[in-house]
Amino acid sequence: MYKRKEKIIIIALIVAIIAVGGALGISVYREKAAQSNPETTAAAEQTTSISGAEVDEILKQQMMYVSGIQYFYQATSPNFKHDAMGATVFNNSDVSAKSFVVAFCAFDAEGKPIKIVQPDEQGEGGYLRTITYDYTKAQGSKAALEPKETCEDVLMYVKNEPQIVTVKACVKSYISTNDITWENPYYQTFLQIYSGRELKQ
Repeated sequence: MYKRKEKIIIIALIVAIIAVGGALGISVYREKAAQSNPETTAAAEQTTSISGAEVDEILKQQMMYVSGIQYFYQATSPNFKHDAMGATVFNNSDVSAKSFVVAFCAFDAEGKPIKIVQPDEQGEGGYLRTITYDYTKAQGSKAALEPKETCEDVLMYVKNEPQIVTVKACVKSYISTNDITWENPYYQTFLQIYSGRELKQ
């Protein structure tokens, strides 16, 4: 009977040792995984240590970026039925892009964020709006935005009160003619700084 109890005790000890070892192994694995993923650490550092002016400059060094922003007032633009935010996009990569996504944020005269409302929208809008420019659907003979070329046709129509005074825009991603997707590594930083945030002087 004592031998049986000893066996039960030994088995319980073995199970406990395995459980503790497994927990330690998971902890070590998680620690190593965090250490081996510098992109996660870099993203966290971006949102806490970078300013709007700095991210604007960094965005201009990416594979594709917004090189110019325009705001068209319907009152002075007879061809437009509504006000419109416009973006000029430059392909800084060495690949042809058949489509790309541009994100917009808007602000009033005091630098306070404005929810962007589009003409056919019934709700209150949102602090961030994206538009996809697809060459396969756009009118014209071009099939893609070639390397080192500029696209000046990106427009988003809006109906806003108060009046939009300042616009910030960023290329979120693009898809190449070889169906390879590029994601802007600083897109989340752009959101953290501008989406729903007041502009800092």
